[in-house]
Parts: sequence; C-alpha cells; structure tokens
Amino acid sequence: MIIKGDSSEYHLITKHIGKLKIDRATLTCEIGLREGLGSKIIMDAIREHKPPLYKHVAIDPYNNLNYQHYDKSKSYTADYTEEMKQKTVSYLYQNYQEFDFYHMTDEYYFETMKEGHQFAVNGNCMIYGLYKVVHLDGPHTTHAVLDELKFFIPRMDAEGLMIIDDYKHLKMGIVDMLLKTYNFSVAEEGDNKIIYKKEI
Repeated sequence: MIIKGDSSEYHLITKHIGKLKIDRATLTCEIGLREGLGSKIIMDAIREHKPPLYKHVAIDPYNNLNYQHYDKSKSYTADYTEEMKQKTVSYLYQNYQEFDFYHMTDEYYFETMKEGHQFAVNGNCMIYGLYKVVHLDGPHTTHAVLDELKFFIPRMDAEGLMIIDDYKHLKMGIVDMLLKTYNFSVAEEGDNKIIYKKEI
C-alpha cells in the first residue's frame, strides 16, 4: 500500500524533527490522519532519534462528516470514507508499533485524553502527556485551530514543534500572537505549512 497525503511540504516536518534532541519518552500527535502520510513522516523522523519510549497519536473521525473546513467556506462533506480509514489505519498499525489511532473528533479527544497517555515501563503503566511534535491538519478554520492550540500549548514538551497546515487560510494574526505569548517562535514558514518551536 502507498501512503498518500493531500497536502505538501512534508519535507519540512522531517527537517525540523531531525534538529530536535530526543532522548527520553516521546509523544507526538496528528489531528487529521486521512490517508496517513503526515503521521508516517512524523514517525519515520522520530525513529531516527531512537527514543526509549515512543507513541504517536492520530485523531480522525472519518465517516464523511459535514463540517466547515475553512473560514471562507460553508460546511460540506469530503471523502473521508470508512474504506479509507480501514486501509490507512490497518497499514500503520502493521508497520508502526508506536502508532495509536483515536476514531473521534478533536473536541472529544480533548475532553477524554487531557491527562495524557499510558506507556508501559518495566511492567508498570506510566502516564505521560507532553507532546514533542503536533501536526494540525484537521479543520482549517481559525476557531478550530485556536481550540486545538488551547489544548496543546500547555501540554508541549521543551523545544516542541507545532506544525500548522494550510495556515494561509487562517487569521494568522491571532494565531501567531497566541503562540508567541507562550514562548513559541517561527522555525520556518513555507507556502503551505508553518512550523513553530517552543523556546523553553
């Protein structure tokens, strides 16, 4: 199976993850799995660091939901089918033991997973909830992205990366102000993706 993506500039994700220092438990996340390329790119790049413990979380409700995708668009249904989910999730589970899929909306994930994720350490469970890399590639409305940032900003690890897809469709003034208020700075600004890095 060929894992596909519906965006661009995935090389920027690889580039900036490659610059990170990763030597302990690591948690990464993508909102909007769709055909899986974003999550595959993140996991491949993190693997290069060989972290002792690693979990990647992908969140996507699929089911052809009708919702507003962009600020200037009305609600519509995209082709996020059950068949797509089955093929993508099955492939990623078979090839990436660190992969964990949450079949839900981002709002429901925020309600249910705010305490963190379980890692097995020497036969015991550890709860860990600091994200090293987050890729926001779900709803591309300013309201949705701000809600996502409100969840992830206080849960970002030191020098963590916040990657926003299709950022030029957003009201970036308020998005940029929020991130910079919490010590994030722009690491790279592409044509389609913008990457922020937490300074401390």
